[in-house]
Amino acid sequence: MTGREEGGSVGRATGPWFKRGPGRDPELLCRPVPEPPTPLELEGRGLLNDTDLEIFRHKMDATVDEARSVFEKLAMCETLLIGDVGTSVFTAQGDMAACSTGIYFHSLLNYGPIKYVMKYYKDDPTVGLRDGDIFFFNETLAGGIHPFDMWIFMPIFAGDELIAWACAGGHQGESGSKDPGGFSPTAITRYDEGLHVPALKIGEHFRIKTDHLDFLTNSVRNPRQLAMDLKTRVAVCMRMRERVQREVEKRGVLFVVAGLRELIARSGALARERLRSFNDGTYRAVIFVDTLGNDDGLLRMPVAFHKRGDRLTIDFTGCSPEHGKGPFQLYWHIVRATTAVYLFTYVFEGLPLNMGLYETVEVVVPAGTFLNVSEEVAHGASSFTGRICVQAMHLAGARMIFDSPLQHLASAPFSANFLWYLYGGRDQYGYPMAGGPGGINAAGQGARFDLDGEHTCGFFWSPEVDLLSVEEHEAKFPWLYLSRNQFDTNLHGFGKFRGGTGMVEIFAPHNVTRLRQHSLSHADRFTVNHGLFGGYAAPTNPRFVIRDTNLKAMMARNDPRLPWSLYDLANGRALEGEYRVERGNQASQIFTDRDVFVMFVGSGGGYGDVLEREPELVMRDLREGLITLRVAREVYLVAFDERSLQVDKSETQRRREAERQGRIRRGVPYDRFVAEWSKKRPLEAALKYYGEWPEPKPATAPSLV
Repeated sequence: MTGREEGGSVGRATGPWFKRGPGRDPELLCRPVPEPPTPLELEGRGLLNDTDLEIFRHKMDATVDEARSVFEKLAMCETLLIGDVGTSVFTAQGDMAACSTGIYFHSLLNYGPIKYVMKYYKDDPTVGLRDGDIFFFNETLAGGIHPFDMWIFMPIFAGDELIAWACAGGHQGESGSKDPGGFSPTAITRYDEGLHVPALKIGEHFRIKTDHLDFLTNSVRNPRQLAMDLKTRVAVCMRMRERVQREVEKRGVLFVVAGLRELIARSGALARERLRSFNDGTYRAVIFVDTLGNDDGLLRMPVAFHKRGDRLTIDFTGCSPEHGKGPFQLYWHIVRATTAVYLFTYVFEGLPLNMGLYETVEVVVPAGTFLNVSEEVAHGASSFTGRICVQAMHLAGARMIFDSPLQHLASAPFSANFLWYLYGGRDQYGYPMAGGPGGINAAGQGARFDLDGEHTCGFFWSPEVDLLSVEEHEAKFPWLYLSRNQFDTNLHGFGKFRGGTGMVEIFAPHNVTRLRQHSLSHADRFTVNHGLFGGYAAPTNPRFVIRDTNLKAMMARNDPRLPWSLYDLANGRALEGEYRVERGNQASQIFTDRDVFVMFVGSGGGYGDVLEREPELVMRDLREGLITLRVAREVYLVAFDERSLQVDKSETQRRREAERQGRIRRGVPYDRFVAEWSKKRPLEAALKYYGEWPEPKPATAPSLV
């Protein structure tokens, strides 16, 4: 993946900033897309025609979709049940040809271990590659995401000929890290984050080896769950293998291998056609991260979309340097994977999902930044950091697609502000447990160019995931819910169109006397749920817990003062106890069944000027409890009767016109604004990890950690 000098603004595309090691080869992660054609693929080209190829594409899409459905139905881990899974078919050389996933993040990963097997193990007499082999991996440096995302991949043979690979995996929820649940906010090095396994053959003849299974399950806190879900992954890969082999029986080996390659090539052609529909130019955005995990401090994350003809370069030059102080950082291949979350959902919306879409996309991430770090640092919170990449791309990309046939997809970013609690201990049945609840899949959607954002729309990484009901959660986990059905007040971004409000969960441990819990977040001080084209951002999301409450006593007597929302709880304080609003990244602590947790998933930002929102829509928000009287009056500047909520149209028009005139009076020429703004500087305490001000430079050598 070589860089291009477009208009002098795009630097050389960079690969991973780590060296080859046991089970990992960074060169394989940034190879050109796709691999050169094999003799078998070239031989089969003459068998392809448009009709049969389109039928074959639908068969492959159905194959991975069916596999994903089987995965979610057989899985035991809650994060797999709610759709944090991916299923893919790869070419024999390891290029993804068909993919079905609840999280687009997964779609651009997992090729690294396959290519490693092909390069180093296939002809190794101590390993080899045969029909029925089963490989496991979860090593980030080998091409994964973080240790608790675990994958099984299997070769697909036709006779003695390797024709494809099947791969299935997802978020297992526990990796044996220093804190239960995998995510560890206090991790400094990768060795704090548990199990790290590159491509490892754990089975032959379609059976997992008992000693390998014992090794893996002995490495985590919930061995029973991992054993069940590893077997589920094998079953899912077997299903995909069966479907691909049926196509071989119908169409022949040559058609199938050439067809998989042609699916990739045609997606590449469609991607180039789509990119030509956008105006050439450079589209920019900057997002700030407010935490490293162990400590707080500003990190800068800019992105630029350089669009020229049918090519797109996504450039992250100007990021803060590697800090080595916590898990909020990324490797190069993970940053590239995050770009799929925005591109597949918006820029390439509706196109067949495979690696061919990246024939025309380049990703520039300078080495030595916190988005392209050296190998020894912690990285378990990569999905949290990756969300910031996507938010920046969403803001830049919306500007690119606004004046195009895809204008209807221009929107403020989906919510990514959420706080997540993770836990460990024994559940109400006495079994070991570790992981996190699935309420994170009910975040608010950003406002759209012609519509409000949807409430509790889905998961940030993809709206195609689901979540367990209250009854399922209370049966599966030792929780008792106070509230989970409120669209809370003043929690979304305002604008001509408002953002969707995310779900709020208020719950307490139940049927256990104690458990261990910690949390992760990245929006205590700086929101990442920005508005677009004048829309307001959604608020920040610090951690909110109440220690030693009387909740259960109030519930037992059906106390009418029980609060049913975050707004009521925070403002009314009807519960007794110690109210703690604090930084979201907290190390593991012991909690009891008298403690209460508030988990706010996060809301979307607004779109457009608040003065252009229809007054009747403001009144609807007021009636539904989404905003307060003060917001209606002072933000939207609507004049109305408090009791009837009838709008005074003439007074509303007068107030809004007065504010427009006030904006003109307060405005200053651009050059003067820049001159004054450039003199401003944050407190030094906020810049300790930032790098040079105002635009950081990459680190010149790996951090010593």
